[in-house]
Amino acid sequence: MSMNFDRPVNEAALAKIKEIFGQPTASDGKTLLFDEMGEIDSRDMKKIANLAKQPAVIEVHGDGDIKELGDGTRYKVTPRGWRKLTG
Repeated sequence: MSMNFDRPVNEAALAKIKEIFGQPTASDGKTLLFDEMGEIDSRDMKKIANLAKQPAVIEVHGDGDIKELGDGTRYKVTPRGWRKLTG
Protein backbone atom coordinates (compact mmCIF):
# COMPACT_ATOMS: atom_id res chain seq x y z
CA MET A 1 0.00 0.00 0.00
CA SER A 2 1.00 3.60 -0.33
CA MET A 3 -0.03 6.81 1.41
CA ASN A 4 0.04 9.88 -0.79
CA PHE A 5 -0.06 13.62 -0.17
CA ASP A 6 -0.09 16.63 -2.52
CA ARG A 7 2.65 18.43 -0.58
CA PRO A 8 5.50 17.21 1.62
CA VAL A 9 4.32 15.86 4.97
CA ASN A 10 5.25 17.83 8.09
CA GLU A 11 7.10 16.24 11.01
CA ALA A 12 4.01 15.98 13.26
CA ALA A 13 2.05 14.03 10.63
CA LEU A 14 5.05 11.85 9.81
CA ALA A 15 5.50 10.98 13.48
CA LYS A 16 1.81 9.99 13.75
CA ILE A 17 2.06 7.89 10.57
CA LYS A 18 5.08 6.03 11.97
CA GLU A 19 3.32 5.56 15.33
CA ILE A 20 0.24 4.06 13.66
CA PHE A 21 1.67 2.19 10.66
CA GLY A 22 5.37 1.80 11.40
CA GLN A 23 8.37 2.82 9.33
CA PRO A 24 7.64 3.13 5.60
CA THR A 25 9.69 0.97 3.25
CA ALA A 26 10.43 4.04 1.12
CA SER A 27 9.39 7.67 1.07
CA ASP A 28 10.02 10.91 -0.81
CA GLY A 29 8.20 13.16 1.64
CA LYS A 30 4.91 13.09 -0.28
CA THR A 31 4.55 9.37 -1.01
CA LEU A 32 5.15 6.69 1.60
CA LEU A 33 5.34 3.01 0.63
CA PHE A 34 4.43 0.33 3.16
CA ASP A 35 4.89 -3.42 2.87
CA GLU A 36 2.21 -3.92 5.52
CA MET A 37 -0.16 -1.36 7.01
CA GLY A 38 -2.52 -3.54 8.99
CA GLU A 39 -6.01 -2.31 9.68
CA ILE A 40 -6.79 1.21 8.51
CA ASP A 41 -9.06 3.15 10.86
CA SER A 42 -10.82 6.27 9.53
CA ARG A 43 -10.21 8.04 12.86
CA ASP A 44 -6.46 7.51 12.47
CA MET A 45 -6.57 8.78 8.91
CA LYS A 46 -8.47 11.87 10.07
CA LYS A 47 -5.77 12.54 12.70
CA ILE A 48 -3.06 12.21 10.05
CA ALA A 49 -4.86 14.49 7.57
CA ASN A 50 -5.49 17.10 10.28
CA LEU A 51 -1.85 17.07 11.39
CA ALA A 52 -0.66 17.22 7.78
CA LYS A 53 -3.21 19.97 6.98
CA GLN A 54 -3.99 18.18 3.72
CA PRO A 55 -5.79 15.06 2.49
CA ALA A 56 -4.07 11.70 2.92
CA VAL A 57 -4.86 9.19 0.17
CA ILE A 58 -4.34 5.45 0.58
CA GLU A 59 -3.70 3.34 -2.54
CA VAL A 60 -3.90 -0.45 -2.56
CA HIS A 61 -1.42 -2.07 -4.93
CA GLY A 62 -1.24 -5.56 -6.39
CA ASP A 63 1.66 -7.80 -7.31
CA GLY A 64 3.65 -6.25 -10.16
CA ASP A 65 2.41 -2.68 -9.67
CA ILE A 66 5.08 0.00 -10.00
CA LYS A 67 5.15 3.30 -8.12
CA GLU A 68 7.58 6.12 -8.93
CA LEU A 69 8.67 8.51 -6.20
CA GLY A 70 9.38 12.20 -6.74
CA ASP A 71 13.11 11.61 -7.21
CA GLY A 72 12.48 9.19 -10.08
CA THR A 73 13.18 6.06 -8.01
CA ARG A 74 10.80 3.28 -8.97
CA TYR A 75 9.50 0.50 -6.73
CA LYS A 76 7.64 -2.65 -7.70
CA VAL A 77 5.28 -4.70 -5.55
CA THR A 78 6.42 -8.30 -5.09
CA PRO A 79 5.00 -11.06 -2.89
CA ARG A 80 7.57 -9.95 -0.27
CA GLY A 81 6.71 -6.22 -0.48
CA TRP A 82 8.11 -3.21 -2.33
CA ARG A 83 11.42 -3.73 -4.14
CA LYS A 84 13.52 -0.93 -5.63
CA LEU A 85 14.00 -1.22 -9.39
CA THR A 86 17.40 -0.49 -10.82
CA GLY A 87 18.21 0.93 -14.21
